[in-house]
Amino acid sequence: MVIFAQEGIGVDILSPLGLSVLLTGIIFTIGLPVFMIKKGRKD
Repeated sequence: MVIFAQEGIGVDILSPLGLSVLLTGIIFTIGLPVFMIKKGRKD
């Protein structure tokens, strides 16, 4: 995470691309486990 925080490397967090990448990461980190748990409980 520190490497991507350096200037000139990775994506700017405040840019639309950076925000989309950040939201995608949050969705996969939080949404996917919750989805798997709920799907598992239904079965």
